[in-house]
Amino acid sequence: MTPAEHHVLLLHIFGCFFVAFSVSLPCVRLRFRQCITYQVIYYRSCTEYPVFTPSALIVKYGDPANVTCVVCQKDCRGDVFGLEKAVGEVTENGTTMFWTVDRLTEWGIFVMCYYNNDAGDQCTSTLDLTLYQPPESVSISFVNHTGMMFEEQQYTLQCSVQNVAPVQNLTVTFYRGNTALGHLQSNSEEKKPVNETFTLNTNSSREDDGAQYWCEAKLELGPAGPQRPPVVTSEKLPAIVHCESERNKDVLFLRV
Repeated sequence: MTPAEHHVLLLHIFGCFFVAFSVSLPCVRLRFRQCITYQVIYYRSCTEYPVFTPSALIVKYGDPANVTCVVCQKDCRGDVFGLEKAVGEVTENGTTMFWTVDRLTEWGIFVMCYYNNDAGDQCTSTLDLTLYQPPESVSISFVNHTGMMFEEQQYTLQCSVQNVAPVQNLTVTFYRGNTALGHLQSNSEEKKPVNETFTLNTNSSREDDGAQYWCEAKLELGPAGPQRPPVVTSEKLPAIVHCESERNKDVLFLRV
């Protein structure tokens, strides 16, 4: 087999070392950080790849999880196949593998199904797995401001979200009453729970007097996630808006 027909990408990560490795294959670049030994191989000789059901697994922190992997349909006549995992148990029925875990609490785990084909090459698929945690709490406040507000002034709202993961799937919406003022998302790619703060500028008006400001944090996990996305809202923050003229009141004396 010539180099054009057979390309191999082999990556090992030992312990908790961080390894970034790339080769001159089209669109192939791998970057991992895991406390486990992995082997990732790309072969053009693979005519099929293991299939996970469901294809994507989204699990709430602490919940049980399970997935099925059909290793292959026709290309694995040998006896070398299996499922690599960091936690949980694996059972098998022929070339079908079953992975189960009673309580998923480890972040960034790696589940890979593989087999060796007739050419002796290893063909692999990796489970698209997301572990999530709804916000523990959400609060709203004004930045560097307390007390009354004045019309035609700009104020900064701050929404603080505690202990949420993955934060890149979080959408925060600011409200005044039932009116949405803006939607914000995080740029962080951290998978473990974090605290995140979002800010939004707003201009006050006389009509805002008595209105209530609040924010909502929603984890949007896609079609494979829960039917009702996890949503946590803050307390209501009442606004007392005074007219600009009340800020600079002058005492006027009249002579009669």
